[in-house]
Amino acid sequence: MMTTYLIKKNMRSQHEPQVFSAVIKDAGIERNFLDARSSSLITSTSLTPVLSWENLRLPERLIHGMKIIGFSNLQKETYEDWLSINNQPSCLTPLITNPHVTLISERQSEQIINNHDYRWSIIYTLTRPGFSIDFSQALIQITAHCPAGPPQYGSLLYLERTSEQWQVQSSYGLYNQ
Repeated sequence: MMTTYLIKKNMRSQHEPQVFSAVIKDAGIERNFLDARSSSLITSTSLTPVLSWENLRLPERLIHGMKIIGFSNLQKETYEDWLSINNQPSCLTPLITNPHVTLISERQSEQIINNHDYRWSIIYTLTRPGFSIDFSQALIQITAHCPAGPPQYGSLLYLERTSEQWQVQSSYGLYNQ
């Protein structure tokens, strides 16, 4: 059991920086602020039901007149790993190696929010990714907050690995205000 845990931990440490890099590139976070601590999971909003594995796997459905496309290939293990790894916030600093992203502490985030010179800045948060057993897919949550108001959103991103590269395949909007 301990050997399996160590192998999974080693595989996670190998793939997490790659997933973060793919998400940062896909979401255009570069040259913006990213909270150095992982964010809490959003499990429900005014627009969506509880985000269960079953609901996320639905290929397509209408919610409040919006067409929502789910992650039909999402493995239950990926979803469960995403839930379990995000039970507590953790420091992302050792996992994010992109020099074009400014990682900020909670204190720095509060300073930016209260400083009018940064009112149009965007502060992003990420959860840690959940992985499938074979590390072929990942699930991660991203949120954005602008102190002046929009754009503010939250999304789940589904990624797949082809050879050694991770790519965002689809997203599931949690909210957009």
